[in-house]
Amino acid sequence: MTRDALLARYRAELTLRNYSPHTIAKQLAALNLLWRFLAETGQSDVIGLTTTALHDFQRWHFYEPTNRGAARGIAYQNRVLAAIKGLFKFLLAENLIARDPAAPLAYAREPQTLPRNVLTPREARKIIETPDIRTVLGYRDRTILEVFYSTGIRKLELMNLAVADVQLEEELLRINGGKGAKDRVVPLTAVAASFLASYINAIRPQLLGTRTSRRLFLSQRGLPIARNTLGGIVEKYARLARIKKRVTCHLWRHSCATHLLQNKANLRHVQEILGHRSLATTERYLHLTITELKAAHVKCHPRERDHRREAS
Repeated sequence: MTRDALLARYRAELTLRNYSPHTIAKQLAALNLLWRFLAETGQSDVIGLTTTALHDFQRWHFYEPTNRGAARGIAYQNRVLAAIKGLFKFLLAENLIARDPAAPLAYAREPQTLPRNVLTPREARKIIETPDIRTVLGYRDRTILEVFYSTGIRKLELMNLAVADVQLEEELLRINGGKGAKDRVVPLTAVAASFLASYINAIRPQLLGTRTSRRLFLSQRGLPIARNTLGGIVEKYARLARIKKRVTCHLWRHSCATHLLQNKANLRHVQEILGHRSLATTERYLHLTITELKAAHVKCHPRERDHRREAS
């Protein structure tokens, strides 16, 4: 079977299993690395690959630099390996191979990293209040920032929101097809709900013009808002607010989770809001409440009390 025929068949399988187009594209891009390895090592087909050959691929991929000349990150290496394991499970299920050579391959151990930056509540408020809401685009941008901070929504999830997903009376937002094709309903702050109501009733019709669209957030030309536009909005108002941190759409997600936990939100509630499959993922944000631990340390540690006595 040719490479194109095999990938087309695998793409159809992923589509049937309800993987998102974005996830499918990432999986196929990862698999293209395997075929690149085959071409460079003079091998013709994946069907006859052995576990040893796949180990060789892992080593090749580890030492293969990125386009910028940097080393491959552990998380990216594991995503590529997951794509390869998925392909060979499919080949085994389709009886195209007798045994799965990818099964023994082990994932690299990933470091438990934390977000480098999180906005303080004051910084978040300063950015959110920067757009000029007297203009159509300024009001749209303020509404987007309110939704980011209120819900911890992912960028792609926000792009895909429909008008029908907003439940203004209940102050709720339905997020369809989140990561892992998981739907969820999250609460809106009263402020975010108020801005959404005005945006939907007065601002969005001006952006839409004579077009028709089910999407909630629109561009200046009335088209669904683009990924780059969202990133630009977030960066623009952080810069105008003179925030020195590198502010991205995902940083709003980190900040929402951290501020909820700092204000004693239940960990499982935060997990549901963010749409994490694993509680361990949400637990990362507990480490970001270090300011409270520092305050307790200063207040309670004997040496800190000694220092205060000596200073007085």
